[in-house]
Amino acid sequence: MDDERILTQLANNVVHTMHQIPQLSLLPVSELQNIPLGRLRRDATRLHAVCRYQKGVKKSEISGPGDVRCVDVHPAALTNDWQRYAAFLLYHEFLHALGFAGHDKTFRNLEALWPDLKARGMGKSFGTHLQKRCVKWLWKCPQCSKEHQRTRRGRGRYRCRECQIVLIDVKQSENLRDQ
Repeated sequence: MDDERILTQLANNVVHTMHQIPQLSLLPVSELQNIPLGRLRRDATRLHAVCRYQKGVKKSEISGPGDVRCVDVHPAALTNDWQRYAAFLLYHEFLHALGFAGHDKTFRNLEALWPDLKARGMGKSFGTHLQKRCVKWLWKCPQCSKEHQRTRRGRGRYRCRECQIVLIDVKQSENLRDQ
C-alpha cells in the first residue's frame, strides 16, 4: 500500500478514535478529515510530524481545522513497524489543528487520552531509528575507541574530547544503516 493511502487510512482511524473520546466531543473533530496530509522529507531526523498553518495564521490565533494548510508525517513512520506511532503522531497534530497550539498542561492532558499506551511511548525509539538511518560516518578515536555517529566525513580535523587524538573517519556500510 502506498504512503498516501496508508496516511488516509490512519487519519480516518484516528478521527474515529477521537470521536470516542468524551473530552473531545465539543470540538470539530469531523472537520479534521478535510485537512490535506503529506510527508516530511526522508532525511528529516528530528521532526516526526508537523501541523502547518495557513499563511498569516499565528499559532496563538488558531480557531480550528480550517486554519491548517496540511499535516505532514515522517515517511518512516508509515512502515509496518511504526504505524502505531504514526497514528499517535496524527492524533498529536490533530490536537494542534483543533486549536491547542502549544504543549501546555491542557494539551498534554488531551494527548494522554490516546488509548494506545505503547504508541505514546514510541517517540524516543523512533528518533533513535531516524538518527541511525542517517549515520553515514563514524568518527573513531584510535586510542580509546570511542565512536561518534556523524552524517558527514570529518576530514581529519576533529579530536577526541578525552584523548585529544585526531579522530579517524570510518564509512558506514548501507546494510548497517538500514537495520
